[in-house]
Amino acid sequence: KFFILHEMASSGRYVLNLKSLPQGKHRFDYELDDSFFEQSGSYDILGGTLAAKVEVERNGDVFNFCIALDGTVKTACDRCLDEVEIPVKEENKLVVRFGDSYQELSDDLLVVPLSEGTLDLSSLLYEYSELAIPMQRMHSDGECDPEMMNRMSDLLAIDADEATEESGMTAHDSRWDSLGKLLEQKRTI
Repeated sequence: KFFILHEMASSGRYVLNLKSLPQGKHRFDYELDDSFFEQSGSYDILGGTLAAKVEVERNGDVFNFCIALDGTVKTACDRCLDEVEIPVKEENKLVVRFGDSYQELSDDLLVVPLSEGTLDLSSLLYEYSELAIPMQRMHSDGECDPEMMNRMSDLLAIDADEATEESGMTAHDSRWDSLGKLLEQKRTI
């Protein structure tokens, strides 16, 4: 996961020099705005405003990260495709240690090359933002684009009519009414 977005353009603003980071606890604050999300080139997040709080505790050559995100991101509504703002409040833990090359040993353990000694947080911040978005991304009821909803209703009605015609059945088949009455009587006994 980390390698996919590692190519994300970074101004250096999100790069931490782990080698020069003193032992102990440190805190870094970042504001993620529309321009940050535009750099990713992804279509999942269209923009947003997130406060990112990154806490790092260095213990030898091991770095324990706690990355907290709070704010909103903009994405496409699953129903009407219009832009919708989704609240984000997420906290992730990550352990980083030095090694010979970049490796993602698990979802929460990352190895960075000692020769470089830096970690570009931009890909992590984007990934955690993306993972914080729910699977269903929709406006509240009644807030979707009315024109798009009307078009969808028309298409769904046409699809339902075609399916009924193809199956040779009408929407209600009275031949099943007697069977339904028998089943209802059996349930009440």
